[in-house]
This record gives sequence, structure tokens and C-alpha cells, in this order.
Amino acid sequence: MIQLTIDALKPGMVLANSVYNQQNLLLLEKGTALTKKRIWMLKTWGIDQVNVKGRGQKGAPSGYEIEFETRESIERELQSKFSDVIDDPIMQAIMKAASQQLQKRLTDPDKQNETT
Repeated sequence: MIQLTIDALKPGMVLANSVYNQQNLLLLEKGTALTKKRIWMLKTWGIDQVNVKGRGQKGAPSGYEIEFETRESIERELQSKFSDVIDDPIMQAIMKAASQQLQKRLTDPDKQNETT
């Protein structure tokens, strides 16, 4: 786990802890993959720093570890959003397409400027 200032956050990083505002309302859950839009939201709520998954400089995670954590986070988030309709084959196809698009945005530098 690494504690970073908001300005040091990058899309694709995964929250190690849930983030709450000053009124103790949940903003983002633990395990959420950060996007440009989510980082902006944290700034607007006055959040100074957050904990993200990973290790410090000496034992920095490999690209594979970061990709795995991001992919895992995307899958968890989509499954929670589609939980009521997951048995529908059409909705499963939509969820798979959404997962592929989100992962593509996180790994393609040209797509990172788009918001979700």
C-alpha cells in the first residue's frame, strides 16, 4: 500500500482503502480503479491523499501486477453493477464489452483522456 497525494494519482491505480468525504460519506470503495474523472472528483471533494495498492519504489509492482489488480477491480465493479441482470445472456455480453472497453482505456495512452 502506498499513500499518495491527489496530484500523484494516475488512471489505472487501484484504491487500497475506501475514501470518505468530511461528512463521512463514501466517495469510492476499496478496490476501485481510478480514472481521470474519479481523480478529478476526489480533488473537487477536497481529498488531499489516498492509499493505493502497490509497493514503494524499492519493491515497485510489475506492470503485470498493476494490470492484474486493475482488471480484477474492473471485473468486481461491473459484476456489482450488473448483479440484478447477470443471468441474461445479452447483459453478460454487454458486461464483457464494457470490461474490454474499460481495460482498453486504462492501457491505451490515447484513450486515457476519455472519461467514464
